Amino acid sequence: MRKINMIIAGLACALVFTFALSGFGTEAAAAEKTPTLGGWTLVDGNTPAMMSEKDITRIDKVLKEKGDNFTVIDLVATQVVSGANYMYLVYGTTANEAVPGYYFVTVYEDTKGNDSIIGTTSVDVTAIRTAAPLGKGMTGGWAVRGSGKPGMLPDQNAQASFDAINKGDVMYNPVALLATQVVSGTNYKALCKGNDSNLYVVTWYRDLQGNASFTSAECVNIGVYSGLSK
Repeated sequence: MRKINMIIAGLACALVFTFALSGFGTEAAAAEKTPTLGGWTLVDGNTPAMMSEKDITRIDKVLKEKGDNFTVIDLVATQVVSGANYMYLVYGTTANEAVPGYYFVTVYEDTKGNDSIIGTTSVDVTAIRTAAPLGKGMTGGWAVRGSGKPGMLPDQNAQASFDAINKGDVMYNPVALLATQVVSGTNYKALCKGNDSNLYVVTWYRDLQGNASFTSAECVNIGVYSGLSK
């Protein structure tokens, strides 16, 4: 009888352990799906911008060849060299990183139309590298492309509060809502294109009553994300 009781007790422990592991796996998967960086939670529901067929084909082809699993959000900048460099904002995972995140992918197109990736740089939303505006349409030799997507943030509260603060000398059009931070209210951080043809990271705050206030807008240092800087 004692032996039978020991067997039953052992089976019960095994079942508890199995359920515990199952719960742990579910929680881990949820945490991986919505990673938190320093209190900021990445947002992954951004709608890709309308790009030309040529711009879409260029990035899709090289991404398939590399094997990364990215959703292309927008072409954000170009640079004329011997040929041209094209910088895209993408979201997803790489072959070496299973946790999804934002990346700038730079594609070089030579004078014969051959395309290759020359840089894939992750974006740490807690510490985006910035620089002073360097002139209309130019940031360190890069020209900011397009105008963003007015009214296209994937969160209704984010959009309403963004519209409330977007009334300065420089008007911002969103490329992507990068992250949110729950405080006493919510902080939002978005990548935007300004009407001065610079690329910005804009941060703003929405309190618990729905009132919005502007926090900061800084120009993104495109050069350090291009994969070309040493």
